[in-house]
Amino acid sequence: MKRFDKKEVDAIRRVVEKGKYLSGFTSKFRGGEEVQKFEEEFAKYVGVKYAISVNSGTSALFIAFKTAMEYGKINKNPKFKKPDIHIPACTFTADPSAALMAGGKVVFEDIDPKTYCMLPPTRKTTISVPTHLLGNSMPKIDFGHTEFSIEDCCQSLGTTVNGKKVGQFGMMSIFSFQETKHITTLGEGGMVCSNNEELIEIAAAIRNHAEYYLARNYLGGNFRMIEAQAAFGRVQLTKINSILKKFRENARYVMEHLPNGIIPPYVPQNVDHSFLIIGCLFDEKTIGIDRKSFLDKLTNNRKNILKNDEKSDIKGINMRSGKLISTGYSMPLYEIPMYRKFKPKGGCPNAEEFVKKSFWLDIHRFRDKNEIENELDILHKTTKEFQK
Repeated sequence: MKRFDKKEVDAIRRVVEKGKYLSGFTSKFRGGEEVQKFEEEFAKYVGVKYAISVNSGTSALFIAFKTAMEYGKINKNPKFKKPDIHIPACTFTADPSAALMAGGKVVFEDIDPKTYCMLPPTRKTTISVPTHLLGNSMPKIDFGHTEFSIEDCCQSLGTTVNGKKVGQFGMMSIFSFQETKHITTLGEGGMVCSNNEELIEIAAAIRNHAEYYLARNYLGGNFRMIEAQAAFGRVQLTKINSILKKFRENARYVMEHLPNGIIPPYVPQNVDHSFLIIGCLFDEKTIGIDRKSFLDKLTNNRKNILKNDEKSDIKGINMRSGKLISTGYSMPLYEIPMYRKFKPKGGCPNAEEFVKKSFWLDIHRFRDKNEIENELDILHKTTKEFQK
C-alpha cells in the first residue's frame, strides 16, 4: 500500500522549479509562502489560532520550553528561571532531553495504568507536559495545578477527546512529522501551536535567531522548516482524514482478531484514538513463554515479510511504518543513565509494570487487508507454538 503518490512529488517539483528560494527564510523572517500556508492550514485543522513550523518534534519541545521560560520572565515570575518540568516516565527521550537543554529541571510522573498517559501531578508545578501516548489520551485532560501547560501531541495527530482535537487543551502544544508519524514533512519536521499570540511571537523568534534579527534579549537558533518540506506537508495534511480513517479501521480489525494472551489497549469511550501504535500488553502466563523469547520466534516467523526491509542500526529491529512489532519503551526514562538522578523516590510503579508487559503492534498502517491478515495469521500460529 503506497504511502505517497504523485501529489507529493509534484509539490516538491513546484518549489524547485519555481526558481525562488528553497528556504523562504532567506528573504522573510517568518518563512516563505509554503511554510506560512502550511502553518495556517495546520492550525485550522487542529483548531487553534496559531502554528509555527520547525525542523523536528524535538525542536518543537525545546522551543515550547524556552518560550514558556521567556514568557515567565516577561511576567516577572521567578519560577521560570529554572522551572520544574513534569514529564511522564514513559515517553520518548525528546521530552526530558529538550527540557534539560532548555535549562529546566525534569520531574518524572507516573502513568495511568489503563491509557498509559501521564497522571496529573499531585502538587503545584511550573510546567506540565502530558504525552498523548501512541495516539491515546486520558478521558479528561488534566494538567494538575500547573502554571504553564504544554501538550505533547507528537504521537496523536487527530486524536479527539469529547470531539475536540488534542492540541487545543494546553497553553501550547507540539507535534512531530518524523517519518514514522501520521503525516510527514520529508522525513523530519514539527509544529508548535497556541491560541496565545504572544507565545507564538516568542516561539517564532526563538526559531529564527531572535538575538540577531529582532535584537531580543534571549537567544534563538536555526530551527526552520524549508519550503519543500512545507509543500510536502501541505499535501499530506489534505490526506489526514483518510489516513486516520484507515488507521482506525485497520487497528480495530487487528484488535478484534488478536490471539489469547495479547491484550488490546484500553480506549476511553470519549476518546477517538488515532492509533499511531496499537499498544497491547503481553500476558506471559497465557502465552506460555516470556516476551523476549516470543518476539524472537515471531520475528523469525515473519522473516519473509521483513526480508526486503532494512534493520535499524540503532535498535536492531525493523522500524518501517506498518511493520513494527516490539516491546516498545524498554524502561522508564529515569533508568537511562543520563536521567537516573531524576528518578522519583519509590519510582513510578505503573510505568515500571507497563514496560514489563508492553507489546507494540504496528501492522495496521499503510498495509492492505491481505497483508494484515498474513500478519495476524503468523501471530496466531506463533502463539499456538507455545500454547501446546
